[in-house]
Amino acid sequence: MRFLKNIFLLLLAVIIIAALYLATLDGSYDIKRSRLIQADQILVFNELNDYKNWQEWGPWFEKDSTIRVQYSDNTVGTGGAYTWTSDIEGGGRMKTLAVHEPERLDQEIVFETPFGDMMSDVYWMIQSSDDGTKLTWGIKGEMSFFTRFMASGMEEQLAPMEERGLELFDENLQRKLKKHSIDSIGVVDFSGGFYLYLSTSSKIASMDNKLQPMMLEIEQYIEDNSIRVTGSPFTIYHNFDEENGTTMFSIGYPIAERIVTVGSDILTGFFERGTYFKTVLKGSYENSKPAWEKAIFDASSLKEYNFVEAGEPFEIYVNNPTNTPNPAELISEIYLPVEKIKVLELHEDY
Repeated sequence: MRFLKNIFLLLLAVIIIAALYLATLDGSYDIKRSRLIQADQILVFNELNDYKNWQEWGPWFEKDSTIRVQYSDNTVGTGGAYTWTSDIEGGGRMKTLAVHEPERLDQEIVFETPFGDMMSDVYWMIQSSDDGTKLTWGIKGEMSFFTRFMASGMEEQLAPMEERGLELFDENLQRKLKKHSIDSIGVVDFSGGFYLYLSTSSKIASMDNKLQPMMLEIEQYIEDNSIRVTGSPFTIYHNFDEENGTTMFSIGYPIAERIVTVGSDILTGFFERGTYFKTVLKGSYENSKPAWEKAIFDASSLKEYNFVEAGEPFEIYVNNPTNTPNPAELISEIYLPVEKIKVLELHEDY
């Protein structure tokens, strides 16, 4: 009996010592890695916001071919979720808890382990910059008391996965950005009509930073005043001076009738009916330059029409990154003003 008593006391001592040791450990972890992505902030956000896109770049898929994914009815935004099972790593589930478009996503991930379910918080920070978009992937949590000793090893386990995941994410998005098509439709008759617009001048390199805020301002005005729009937003290029790197342009929304705007910088304009050469770009706006170059070349090559270089071309955005997450599915239409070549008739005097 004394022997068993000694064994019991020894085990108790070990347990107490282990408990005291665990009490000194910090069970929290917060592992994050960042990467600069050469893409617009909204495109990066949209790629992350739908779990169905994750199978294209998730680093775990290239290591474990036995993963089977089950999507919930909703995979986008707050409440979006999916589950997975694996013959090698076990199962788990993931859910989006909060969305702050387009700057941040907060999610919850649960791994099924031999120690029970292990839950961590996942966060994505999407920061726009002049050089692109800085994307940060973070995973943080708190180990249970008896698994605190594992917290110190989370850096070694998670950091390589985050780095590889960001690399694959970038490669996948760049492939989508490069996928595009440019089609010359030909000469069309544009019917014109009224539109609301805002105008500004800027450096060509700063256009993208001004386009979105201007468009949002017009959209807010339309919503506040219950105005009926009749088509997609567009940009009119009043002047485009590549030599000096400057431009003057307007952002507009077509409307059904003339509206007198009061107490606002937003004005009402009118498109005269006209003849234009139409080109369609399907793909990311990153491909706009080759699309415009082709449009100008094809319009200048017309035999029966002249390209009016002094005219004002415009570009219609049929859809946008907000409602079209895949950049390869974006559609924009380029309209270059052209005029019929006049044929002089020679009359012979008798």
